[in-house]
Amino acid sequence: MSKVVMLTKNNCQKCEALKMFLKFAMNNKYEQDIELVNQQEHADVFNQYADKFQVVALPALIFKDEILRDPQPSATMNFFEKHIGKK
Repeated sequence: MSKVVMLTKNNCQKCEALKMFLKFAMNNKYEQDIELVNQQEHADVFNQYADKFQVVALPALIFKDEILRDPQPSATMNFFEKHIGKK
């Protein structure tokens, strides 16, 4: 089963806000379905995704060949429901 890739970096307020939203508002429902790719910890993999999807701002959610840039709450819920399910 494919996972949603979340591109993130250290000291990113929007990244932390998305993580809190996924944890508390969505009750960690998708915790096992997310692969975190941190810019500082996984630079090579991060750069491959960033180049391929032309990512210029974080966080970003990627599933296969679809990307969600600047994920807002409703768009994030829709993205996970579309690609992972678990309503």
